[in-house]
Amino acid sequence: MDDTISSLQEAKNNFAKSQIPPIEPCTNDKCGYSGCVCGHRCGCNVQNPSILLSGCDPCEEYKKKMKAQSNPKGGAKKA
Repeated sequence: MDDTISSLQEAKNNFAKSQIPPIEPCTNDKCGYSGCVCGHRCGCNVQNPSILLSGCDPCEEYKKKMKAQSNPKGGAKKA
């Protein structure tokens, strides 16, 4: 699992460096999005996996995309 976290952080670092101007990379190991632009302030998935940092549009879009992929028919899962 450490390799996955290392790979994700490396991807976050590379993404941040590629921005013009470069931005601070997300350092939240619970945020699974390599394109996060929140930097060290990222609070995605910290308190609850369904809670995102308010105003973090890239993370919100990523989470919607991942949810849609896990439930391709778009229907709600029954409890």
